[in-house]
Amino acid sequence: MTIKAIGFDYFGTIVNANAEGKACIDSMYNSLRSFGYTFTDTDFLTNYQAATSSYRTTRNSELREINNCTWISETLKRMGYETEPTHPQVISVVENYFKPWKIELVPDAIDILQKINGRYTVSLVSNFTDSKFLKKTLKELGIAPFFDHIIISDDVGWRKPHPQIFKQFLESSKVKADEAVFVGDNPEADVKGAKDLGIKTVLLRNPNILNIENDDAQPDFTVNSLTEFFELIIKNQL
Repeated sequence: MTIKAIGFDYFGTIVNANAEGKACIDSMYNSLRSFGYTFTDTDFLTNYQAATSSYRTTRNSELREINNCTWISETLKRMGYETEPTHPQVISVVENYFKPWKIELVPDAIDILQKINGRYTVSLVSNFTDSKFLKKTLKELGIAPFFDHIIISDDVGWRKPHPQIFKQFLESSKVKADEAVFVGDNPEADVKGAKDLGIKTVLLRNPNILNIENDDAQPDFTVNSLTEFFELIIKNQL
């Protein structure tokens, strides 16, 4: 079948992210204290780590997404402050947490997105705990117009490799599985999740992942760059 739709992972595939943990936590502390919350750094960090550890266990075992506002709200509740994830102060704290993040496009991202623009239905399919922040980075980098659909686990409620997020990719693109290809850098989340639905897969080689032990996570193709992926497309090797 002819490829009609392309899905891309975001972090590690289209962009690289750099976030210094202490700067993010300090930014969060400052935001909380500006709203009048009182706590010691140790007390907050202990409760924050307990909350996030519990939620990460749920995310890994059930593949349910749990956003950052829920993490912060739970931390504050553990400290005696009754807040909800939708409270404006909690939302503001999360926004401040992400301010130190630095997001950069991979070198050939713009070139390849321009080349495939209009030729295929292009979707971004990403695991991320704050869709508002991710969409903001798309606009700041100037690449939002290249994507016909933005599918983020925070909005869907499920994380890759859960089938639901890939089903949404196919449904929004209005294609069958054998008319789509998915490109990502994570064998389990990106490759296995897409293959389970019959979607062709391209693994962007990740230097941090040397061996793929799970047979279900073996990609159809492996490339070193988005440029190599594009060459596969134009040579009809997919």
